[in-house]
Amino acid sequence: MVLCLDIGGTNIRIAEVSDGKVKNKQTITTPKTKKQIINSLFDLIDSYPKPKVICIGTAGFVKDGKIYGNPNIDLKNIDIREIISKKYKSKVYVDNDANCAGLGELYYGNGKNKKDFLLLTLGTGIGGAIMIDRKLYHGNGFAGEPGHMILNNKMLEKKYQTNKKSKKYNQIGEDLGIAILNISYVLDPEIVIIGGGLSSVKSIYSEIRKILIKNDLIKRKIPIVRAKLGDNVGLIGASLLTKLR
Repeated sequence: MVLCLDIGGTNIRIAEVSDGKVKNKQTITTPKTKKQIINSLFDLIDSYPKPKVICIGTAGFVKDGKIYGNPNIDLKNIDIREIISKKYKSKVYVDNDANCAGLGELYYGNGKNKKDFLLLTLGTGIGGAIMIDRKLYHGNGFAGEPGHMILNNKMLEKKYQTNKKSKKYNQIGEDLGIAILNISYVLDPEIVIIGGGLSSVKSIYSEIRKILIKNDLIKRKIPIVRAKLGDNVGLIGASLLTKLR
């Protein structure tokens, strides 16, 4: 049993996870300030028996346990692994939340029988995970951040957030279709998996497929599917960080 946290721009989730099964889950709204977030993490962890292992998936640019940048929550230039391990004397694993979601789908979801795939998360922002030969690809540390691609002279994530607020889901799908097509020419994934809060909006998928059908020069028909694990994908994936080290 591993204690896992999923720190997102909207919610923080915590649960005990074992073999892909989630138990004793709690969810709170993500506080606004760094101090409030850290104190909330302590309160959540303290509500469980003392853990030997803590696994954390968090929004932001994460490398070696440190969050270097985070456009959607007030966690920047902070070594979250050191803070948690120092307080609880536990083994702590940390990675980007979308990378954790990718691991969850790799082991227990729609990536289970796939060799190479791309996962996108549609939450407060847009996250991503790249799987190559069934291994999570980090690049030099920060790979898999499609939300920060530039599309029509504007950051994709900024366009997404504007359209999400006004519920322009067709435009979100069109923008994602262009982004996925561009990424596909570099990575050529077997499948693209969509997770996060907006993954339930069917019109997004139809618009993505329209873009791919119309513009893919080699007509690959890349499957675009919803993440199988739903809201628990980040927690389940975080528990799998122990397998990477």
